[in-house]
Amino acid sequence: MTVQTRDAERVTVLVRRFGPRVLGYLARRVRHREEAADLFSQTLATVWRRRADLPDDDDEALAWMIGVARLTLANGLRASIRRDALVRRLRDEILVRSAQHPGGEVGARVRAALARLSPADQEILRLDAWDGLTGEQVAHVLQISPAAARQRLARARGRLRVAIEDEGD
Repeated sequence: MTVQTRDAERVTVLVRRFGPRVLGYLARRVRHREEAADLFSQTLATVWRRRADLPDDDDEALAWMIGVARLTLANGLRASIRRDALVRRLRDEILVRSAQHPGGEVGARVRAALARLSPADQEILRLDAWDGLTGEQVAHVLQISPAAARQRLARARGRLRVAIEDEGD
């Protein structure tokens, strides 16, 4: 048996044995299960890449795996903080520009009406209008068929129209 085969088998055994504990470590530190699952998969990828560094003792291997998970979590949090800061800067820039635009009041009505729609409607409308994506691109981003994207977009536009009319009353 080669060293690589032995290391690969060891990773498989350790993940089966300790994976639930590592996932639990991550799940207790994030808000959503999906986040924990993403971080867990990143952790496993790192464990796999660094399998030659795995300690021989199982207890030490568990601690090492949790250490990898801890660093993965820290990297994820830093990325989230940077992403949130970027979103805030972009939102502020959009608000400043719309306030400076002569149609600022109209922009405010549209934003208020948009905020009253479901998150799914908001997302598809933003992908279309703000991000300028084609119907095919919207479908790809949302992982739906182009026909479904067209239908959802048409319905979301209708709901936005009604919300804008209600906003004006």
